[in-house]
Amino acid sequence: RAAAPRLADVLLRREVMVFEPLWTLIPSNKAILPILWSIFPRHPYLLDARFALGEGFGDVGYVVKPIAGRCGANISIFDRHAGLVTETDGRFDDQDQIYQAYFPLPRVDGLNVQVCTFSVDGVYAGACVRVDPALVITTGSDLLPLRVVPDDSLQNTS
Repeated sequence: RAAAPRLADVLLRREVMVFEPLWTLIPSNKAILPILWSIFPRHPYLLDARFALGEGFGDVGYVVKPIAGRCGANISIFDRHAGLVTETDGRFDDQDQIYQAYFPLPRVDGLNVQVCTFSVDGVYAGACVRVDPALVITTGSDLLPLRVVPDDSLQNTS
């Protein structure tokens, strides 16, 4: 009897094309960020975001992002004096952009850290951690192994 096919055996075939569900277009489209900021200004879980560059980013700097960009492509970070700090290239340079207040990622051992979590039907479904010495996390950033264990299996180290 032949072994059952693995998911990778199916998904990596040239004949198979996988599409994201349509609902993912809304949260992945950065045009939602200025709208959320206008509805919930100064909310602690949001950053100031706008469709046009204006006053108010002087204290922290700002980031320019393509509205439908992905994976850190075509991101520009400016300091509080509007000086370019870093930028990435990519295929989204001809799109409309948003401007968002800069908030640095946490740094651990010289690496910028981004924790990504996923849910399905409102329930935790997974997580990953990406790290990079660069300020912008991209698909080329390292993906660290992550293991979730129950609280009772953690040892008290004090």
